[in-house]
Amino acid sequence: MEYKNRYGDTYKFEYNENGNIDWRGKFKWNRFGFETVDGEDVTLYIDPSGGPFIGIDTDMSRFGLKGIVKGFVIHEDYYEIIIDK
Repeated sequence: MEYKNRYGDTYKFEYNENGNIDWRGKFKWNRFGFETVDGEDVTLYIDPSGGPFIGIDTDMSRFGLKGIVKGFVIHEDYYEIIIDK
């Protein structure tokens, strides 16, 4: 599934082999929300400039996908969205 934000940047969402969602696109400017739990930083949301804002408990049906966001794994050039299956 592809999503185009208000600046015309395109983001691609694809299910991966773990049943989670890989989120790829232009991530030059982002805002992140973090919380420290037991000494470890937990990502609460990722918000690229122009959107889309995706945070914990986001219903991915707004992007035509199934699942509720439970967390994120930050990879070198994309984000893995962990979903409640």
